Amino acid sequence: MDALDRRIIGALLAHPRATHAQIGEAVFTSEATVSRRLPRLMRSGAVRVIGVMDSETTRRARSLFVRLRCRPGTASRSAEHLARWSESGSVKLVTGSVECVAEVSYTSNEHLCQLMFEQLPGLDGILAVWSNQVIRRFSTPHGWSPSLLPPDVVDRLRDQRMDQWNEQVPTVPPPRLSPLDEAIVTGLSRDGRQGWQQLAERCGASPVTVRRRAEAMMTAGFLRMRTLVEPAVVGLPVNAFVSLNVNPTQLGQAGELLAAHPAVLMIAATTGDRNLCGEIALASDSALYDFLSETVGQLPGLQHADVAVALRSVKRAGMVLPVSAPEPAHAGT
Repeated sequence: MDALDRRIIGALLAHPRATHAQIGEAVFTSEATVSRRLPRLMRSGAVRVIGVMDSETTRRARSLFVRLRCRPGTASRSAEHLARWSESGSVKLVTGSVECVAEVSYTSNEHLCQLMFEQLPGLDGILAVWSNQVIRRFSTPHGWSPSLLPPDVVDRLRDQRMDQWNEQVPTVPPPRLSPLDEAIVTGLSRDGRQGWQQLAERCGASPVTVRRRAEAMMTAGFLRMRTLVEPAVVGLPVNAFVSLNVNPTQLGQAGELLAAHPAVLMIAATTGDRNLCGEIALASDSALYDFLSETVGQLPGLQHADVAVALRSVKRAGMVLPVSAPEPAHAGT
């Protein structure tokens, strides 16, 4: 992974379905170079592009963050069991006041009751559960831009997207998707960069129809494209979950300030014992210190801040991640 690879990933974060020519122009290299490097990055598993049905806009599901305290020696097993649930979108092992943090989706209050009072407490090793229901998203990984490219280049790539990268409060009624729409979403969830001809063959429709339906869902905000990459891959190994308490009268201002920061992958207003929760990624512990003291510490209305540093991502964007082999110790250590 060199500087050019990181810039290519930065272009994909800004525009997940950008053409090789668009990426080459953005990172100041040739289309042929992108055509060689990008497939290698995809094959290695360093980066993936997927299509995601926006559950908030379509009102198919809601989500909450859960923080789990585990008995000593059980955290990894509990996190791995939770990662196998279809309801879990992301699961992390962390260090701090809790041992595991996850984002979980639910479809109804009855479903939520079952998750909170039966399934989560029933996980082996769980001692305590805290939950924070998401009520407003200020930013999500769809719009994460970790300073890999100049801001004007990122803006230019974003302007070329058909889907929505930023967060908006839904203003239209939820759609009634046809079987073809569902097939398109399923196909793009597996490979978000496949061509219209390939997707059409899988969906049993013409490329023109498939493209028209996909772009209509993107424009409406129902279908969103996302580039998946672990922050450490692009030089940001310090990944953490932050949970804050902010004066409710200044909650929106604090959320918008954090959403604009390049270290913030996502931030949302929540209910419960914390009213602003999110994920951050930074290059070092000293960068984390600076972020906490200079950004979090200066937030308007801040009352309390808790930081749980991630030790391992068990699941991200609905995909269970492989366990990396530990790095060998250096001689003399």
